[in-house]
Amino acid sequence: MNAGLAKELLEQHGAACIILRNDEIIFTHVGIGVKPLIAFMEKPLEERSGSLVLVDKVIGKAALLMAVKLGIKNIYTPLVSEEALDAAGVHGVTIEALETVPYIINRTNDGKCPLEQSVTGIYDPEAAFVKIKQAISELMKKAVTL
Repeated sequence: MNAGLAKELLEQHGAACIILRNDEIIFTHVGIGVKPLIAFMEKPLEERSGSLVLVDKVIGKAALLMAVKLGIKNIYTPLVSEEALDAAGVHGVTIEALETVPYIINRTNDGKCPLEQSVTGIYDPEAAFVKIKQAISELMKKAVTL
């Protein structure tokens, strides 16, 4: 597989995230951000075992560290951040992307993605997951008050 085929696979399945084991799709999700990875984390351990490959629309550092937490070592994506590539190097994860950007932009296109911001300076997947959950909680509170 390569990043171009990964993009086609995402489009073909109408998904934002696909996880494969032994070239077989075992999980697809249409959610944005890290929601698909959180949903996959909630699956029973036997469903998350083996050599997994992640195909995702966007890989920022938060998504990368969640993939590391899941034991994923190979990622294909149309778009990756420099911070994600840096963290991938630390954890021995291979990422193939069509485009690399300095950081993932937030949904209002006026700054850095809050989840990527939440893991600045963090390389430990467990510590990152705590920060990611806190950031999601804060974002949910803001959404309720709007």
